Amino acid sequence: MGKKAKIFICHHPAGLLLYKNLVRIIRQYDKELKIILFKVNHPYFLKFNFKPYEQYFDEIVEFDFMHYEKNFPLGLWKIFNFQKKLKKVSIGLLRNFETIDLFLDDSAWLPVNVLLYNLSKLGNVKNINRITLSGIEQEQTKTDRLKTLFCALYSLPFKCYRIKVVSTLGGQFVNFAYTEKIPGTILKIVNPTINLPNDSENLKENYILPYPILPNSPSNLKKDMVIIFGNEGIYSSYPEYFPDYKTYIEKLSAVFKNIENRYSDCRLYYKPHPADGDKIMPGIIRQKYSLFDNAISAETLFDTHQERIKAVYALSSTSVMLGSFFGVPSYTFYRYLCNKAGIDYFDVFLNQPHLKSKFLFHLSDLSEIGKIDDLERPKPLDLNNIDNKYRQLLKI
Repeated sequence: MGKKAKIFICHHPAGLLLYKNLVRIIRQYDKELKIILFKVNHPYFLKFNFKPYEQYFDEIVEFDFMHYEKNFPLGLWKIFNFQKKLKKVSIGLLRNFETIDLFLDDSAWLPVNVLLYNLSKLGNVKNINRITLSGIEQEQTKTDRLKTLFCALYSLPFKCYRIKVVSTLGGQFVNFAYTEKIPGTILKIVNPTINLPNDSENLKENYILPYPILPNSPSNLKKDMVIIFGNEGIYSSYPEYFPDYKTYIEKLSAVFKNIENRYSDCRLYYKPHPADGDKIMPGIIRQKYSLFDNAISAETLFDTHQERIKAVYALSSTSVMLGSFFGVPSYTFYRYLCNKAGIDYFDVFLNQPHLKSKFLFHLSDLSEIGKIDDLERPKPLDLNNIDNKYRQLLKI
């Protein structure tokens, strides 16, 4: 006994870069600590190249993904197998540690919900950190009462926290959200390129952590990459936020054409949304773009190519938000494409105080393409001179 561990719960590839960088900071101060990854194999992991991340964890425990299946018996069978493995791991591995700190997304998706519920009951789990990039509920959403009832009935045979299903006013699924108090402290990850206001009441300063951008590539490379992050299904998901489909296609094509003209001296890349498979957005001429497949995530692209990326674009995406964290000129064009309802909807998320940055620009007009490309970029963190705030919040 006496050993300590930190467990990172990852149910989606999007969290891996943050975990990797947090582990690198932890290792700088405590090389004896056991670092474990609970990897829930979300379908997006099927093509994703996970191998570069393996080296950062002492042990990786894998769980099958589970969801609220329409096939009720199949869904319950998956959940009971999930819980059976978790119990085995708790008895065989976790009991060996005197103290355990948990790091997980502030998520109400079923795998995270079940893990949080069960692990929080262990006596040696002392600190739970629920990580979020956004801390407010979006407007123009509603509770889907029928789906919420389905999930409540579904959850009766096993233990987890109560949730509700959040949808757009048009009925499209948005997310799951907890409806009861759950354990843990919210650790809000914020844009490292901004100066936070001195407003501890609204931002809860004690639990604010700038996203750790660490050096990972040689400097002084030519900035010759421009990346568009796609979402082929966004119109069908949110038709109420756009003009008619013909106008949507015309305006979308105009965006891509103007980007191609603006960056004629750069290599153009297109990164499909993981849910799109090989589908690309209308208006993209394949011959003009190199395509990244889903073996690589947006986070890995920034981590690997941050010195080469001149700018990134998306209709509305957390990928461009993350790009601004790296000091990469990052643009959205939802204000050019969407109607007022759509602009209001995306504004709520992308204009939160802790996300705003001079490196994140929302285009309203095609003439604004490239507007912030020449900003001086910030330097990454020095591992030998880490702010004490990281040490305090990571408990190292």
